[in-house]
Amino acid sequence: MTRRKTVDSRLLEWQNTCKHPIINLTPEKVDKLYQLKLKSKTKNVRPKKGLHISLSNLQKKMEKLFIDDKYDSPKPHYSKIESSSFHTYKDGGYFIDGKGLMKLPDIENAIHRFLWKKYGKGLVYCYGCDPTGKKRHTEWFNVPVLELPSVLMIIDSFCRR
Repeated sequence: MTRRKTVDSRLLEWQNTCKHPIINLTPEKVDKLYQLKLKSKTKNVRPKKGLHISLSNLQKKMEKLFIDDKYDSPKPHYSKIESSSFHTYKDGGYFIDGKGLMKLPDIENAIHRFLWKKYGKGLVYCYGCDPTGKKRHTEWFNVPVLELPSVLMIIDSFCRR
């Protein structure tokens, strides 16, 4: 969700401010990560430590990516994640029609509170925004890869209210 005209413009603004690459976890990218995680679990193979992932070669590196979950969650029932599965997702983000009782800031805050309660805060100290490293971003969550599809559904349900 964003208050900007497009999700890409907000991500670019954030990337330029923080001086870190930002990757939009679209349903297609979540699907790819999910499939790779399932494949890596069945192979039980981890890539070398310190694997560098940049935006320019993300697609190649994603095939070797292994993300440790905070806790080993059971395999959820899986069906391919597609953008069309979500009522409020379009053009890289989630949108509301403005007709509901809740306004965008309230919906965004409710999503944050729900995800923080479920996954905890992933506080990021940002040296791009503040060279002393005292600036913290609080919009992050420690979500296991295998739970990303359900997070997309949760966000979609909040936006439909």
